[in-house]
Order: sequence, then structure tokens, then C-alpha cells
Amino acid sequence: MTLTRSRTFAAALAAGALLLSGCAASAAPAEGSSTEPVSGGTLVHALPALDAGWQQQAANNWYKSQVWAQLVETLVYVDADGTVHPWLAESWEQSDDGLVYTFHLRDDVTFSDGTALTAETVARNLDVLGLGDVDQGIARSPMIPLEYVAAEAVDALTVEVTLSSPNGGFLPSLGFFAAGILGDATLDLPLEGQSDIANVVGTGPFVFESEEAERSIDLVRRDDYDWASDAFEHEGAAYLDGITFTVLSEDGARLGALESNQIDSLHYVQPSEEERLEADGWNVVHAPYFGTPINFVLRPETAILSDERVRQALQIGIDRQELVDTVYNAAWKPATSSIQQASPGWVDLSEQLAYDPDGAAHLLEDAGWEEGADGIREKDGERLVLPGYTSPNLNTTPQLLELIAQQLREIGVDLEITQTDASTYGEIFASAETPLIPTANTFLDPATLRQYWGVDATNQFKLTSDVLEPLLADVAQTTASTAERDEALRILQETTVSEAYTVPLVDNYQVYVTGEQVHGLTTNAVGRPYFYDTWKG
Repeated sequence: MTLTRSRTFAAALAAGALLLSGCAASAAPAEGSSTEPVSGGTLVHALPALDAGWQQQAANNWYKSQVWAQLVETLVYVDADGTVHPWLAESWEQSDDGLVYTFHLRDDVTFSDGTALTAETVARNLDVLGLGDVDQGIARSPMIPLEYVAAEAVDALTVEVTLSSPNGGFLPSLGFFAAGILGDATLDLPLEGQSDIANVVGTGPFVFESEEAERSIDLVRRDDYDWASDAFEHEGAAYLDGITFTVLSEDGARLGALESNQIDSLHYVQPSEEERLEADGWNVVHAPYFGTPINFVLRPETAILSDERVRQALQIGIDRQELVDTVYNAAWKPATSSIQQASPGWVDLSEQLAYDPDGAAHLLEDAGWEEGADGIREKDGERLVLPGYTSPNLNTTPQLLELIAQQLREIGVDLEITQTDASTYGEIFASAETPLIPTANTFLDPATLRQYWGVDATNQFKLTSDVLEPLLADVAQTTASTAERDEALRILQETTVSEAYTVPLVDNYQVYVTGEQVHGLTTNAVGRPYFYDTWKG
């Protein structure tokens, strides 16, 4: 399913002129005047942040991806149901052994600098994504399966890709927004040059016009664009004249700008505001996505979490329904597995994760952690204290951690909350000394879990053994929507929950708010918006 929702927006102001307090009085959205798409107008879309650095692998975050997806396109498009649609590749074949994919490219696509899309350029892109570019200082993309070997241009419009072993997630991985096809003019640049958004040459329906670094970016329509995927609703150029992405870091500032008609749309409001906005007539869209829920990834090889019983106690010592009721609202759901309910192959493990503070206390006692004078458990002179790091990528983590800390204190665990920012969070996450940290991940196919959890990949659990590798390989080497894939994914979910590699918390959504005056915003399987079909009227 392609999730297409109507959005309403108010009249736009230039991003640099937004001087907002976030305290504007609530206003009703403007009523739409058109029922058929019309061309024209600039959409002003507010984001919490826009970091520097636009080399493709570095554009892999929630905020920058919303800009990137308008500039750069992929070989395939994966809609919100997980269906893979042709895009820059109009068709493809897979060999019987699953090791070779042959892609046939459209013959009418050009890059924003006027050069034609060719098999040589696509093969070059795929090699950078799958292998990295050591000479340019560019790492491989974590979204491309590790089985990637090479791509070769067979003729002007045919590309052949070879894998070392079958990977059922390879094809959908090519639809990830950060697996885009860039022009040679971009790929020829070193890392520093590719990191400048002005140097991004793509095939998208919009092109870069200007920026105020880390504050705003202006895109304009590409009038000669005419090769949209069949997943979209129209052909030809985009309806909008342009898009302004503006940074309003405070939640209240974004909301105030929307309600006072200074912006057209926004990404993310506090969940406490969502029901009021809906009641006032604004369109609040919860875009589900394939991936992992908001969760604590645990590091079993850290001393304090080395005992499985301690990790299991954390799982059942948290009341997920209270998290939803207090921090979120009825549109949100407690997490029920190590992947989200929206994901293909999800298995309901809510019984194993059911809130049981008495059971959690018994597990901790069995592990040798005795209650201390202040209620915090101790063992061999050490207090059961864990760090509670906020995530700059998950806006609700401060409130979430406050409530979790209260719940865990009831079973004798002290969660010490520490604020992080984009730079410190990355360092803390990467350290194998960090016993637990909140995160949420997206994927277009569960085979990508190998990129997140595999020892030779991101290795979120910081394992030094290959205990999960056979299970991850079983998922990767089976085909989506088959009994074999479902069984492999069931075993992986049950193992990561029963052996407590993760503490699932809340299923995550990407939330966008608009009014009734803007229509046709589309989100894909990982909740990223595409503004190609969007129109104002």
C-alpha cells in the first residue's frame, strides 16, 4: 500500500523570517478550495534539525532524508505495504541460484546536470554503496547486504549485480532512500565535496536552489521531470513550484508556526498535542514503518548485564501500557516483539513481555542482586545502576526515560538519565562499554536486521561471538512472504526476546501534521515523505 494522505497547510513565509515563540494562539486550518490537483506554490515544511554533511551515507537520518528523497531516486520504490515497484529500473530478473540480479534501466532519465542515466553510472553507484570508496574516504552503506560483490554494466541500459550468497532483502534494499543513484559529477568528488548539498546531482523531481547551513534549504521543481514510479499518482513534473525545509528545533515553535499560518507542514509534535490537533481539524498522520520499535538495545557482554536474568528482569519490569497512556496516546501501541507490528513477519510476543514486577524482582534476587537500604539492589558491593541516555533521534525519550526510571526503581534498578546530542549519542552508542541505549531502526526487508545486529556489521548488541549469525543468515537467505522466511523470522524474534538482547518499549511512528489545504503527501515503507504528488489548493 502506498500511504497517501491529505495534508493542510497555511500560507508560507520565508524560512529566514520565522521568529517564533511557540506560543501562538490555536487557529483552525484553512479550508481547502480545490478537489483536483493544481500546480504552483511553495510548501514550507518544518523539521527539528538539519545536520551538516550530505554525502549519501551521512544523509541517513529522519530529518535529512526528507530533503534527500526529493533530490535523489532509487532503482525501485517500496510502498507502505512492502510492494516493490519499478522506478529507475523498469524491470529486473533474478537468477535461479539467487546470486545474480539483472536490472533494465529506463531510457528516458536524466540527472539534474543534464547527463543521461546509464548502466555505467548505476554500476558505479552500486559499487560505492555496496563496497565503499576507499580513495574518496567513503564507507560502504549499512543498508546494502554484506553479500554484495560487484555490479557490471552489460550494455548501455543493463546492469548485472552479483552476490556471494542469496539475500532475500537485496532487491528491497535498493529502494532505501539512501541507496540513491547519483550523477558522475557527484561521485567524482572527494568526501568533502560530496558532503555539500549544492553538489548533489540526482534524478529527482526537485533540485537544490539554496541553503542557510543547518537552518533552511530551498528546492525548486525540475520542469523536465517525467519518470515517476507507478507507485505515485501522476506523471510529469511535480505540482509544487518548490519546497522550503526550515529548522525549528523546539516542538512548541514548530507547532506555533503551523497554527499561526507561518508554515505549511511539520514533522513531529509531542504526542500530548496530537489529539487536540485532530479535534481542531488539523490532519495528524501517524506513518507506520517497517523496522524495530523504540527499544533498549542491551549489551550482554557488559559486566552488569552479563546475567540473562537481569536483562529479562528489565523486560518485564517495564509497564508498556503505562508508557503509552502517559507519554503517548491511543494512536500509539506498546511494543510486542523485537520488530514492529507493521513489519512483515511480525510475531506477537506480548505474553513474554507482560509487565510483572514481582517476577522481575525474583529474577534479580536469583541473580544475586539484593535490595539495599534505599531500595536499589546491590551485589558484591556494586549498586544496580544503569545509564539512561536520551536519543536525539527519538524526541520522546526524555519523558519516556523519566517514567521508565520510576518503574525500574520499583524493582530495585536505578536508571540514571543523561541528555545526549547528535555527536555524543553516536559515540555512546558505538561504545561496547555502554550497557544499554535507546534506538529504533527502519528496514525495507527484515533481512536488513543482519546489518543492524550482525557481528560484522553495526553490531548493536556489541557481541564478540556469532551466536545470532545463523539466525540472521536464515532470514537473509529466505524469500519474503514465504513460509520459510516467516519461520526464520519467528525464531529470530523469539530468540532476541527470550534471551533478552532487547527491551522493546513502544511501536514507533513518524508523525506529520498539516491542514486541509495541502494534499497528496506520500510516505513509503519506512515512513519517509515524498512531495512529488503534493499540491496546495
